[in-house]
Amino acid sequence: MSDENNPDDWFVLAQNRLQIADDSYSIRGATLGCVELLHEAVERYLKGWLIAHEWPLQRTHNLRVLMEEAEQRDTSFEQFLDFADELTQKFFAQHYPGSDLEDVLTDYDVLREQATALITLIQEGSDDTV
Repeated sequence: MSDENNPDDWFVLAQNRLQIADDSYSIRGATLGCVELLHEAVERYLKGWLIAHEWPLQRTHNLRVLMEEAEQRDTSFEQFLDFADELTQKFFAQHYPGSDLEDVLTDYDVLREQATALITLIQEGSDDTV
């Protein structure tokens, strides 16, 4: 049974969503589902990292909130604040009807590259701990 207080469980779920997003992208290109899965992967990687750093779980989909929590613990995360805002905005636009979907799929490749950089930081750690 998985445990929401175990960072490794969050990372397993994050990697699963990232793999599905990448598989879908390789077949169909950027889709709304890819955006949602990428967001969910990043969200879970951040939550896993934060829980590993004694953060009490907050149930939020807002990556800005999570990134600010991470940045309080390690200043290296500051470079990803704009990425967090953009991916969160695109996630909510495609997740709930009523938003303009025109720009949701633009720059997916850039978002995926930024996600890779963030995940690398999470997996390898950094030296800028506060």
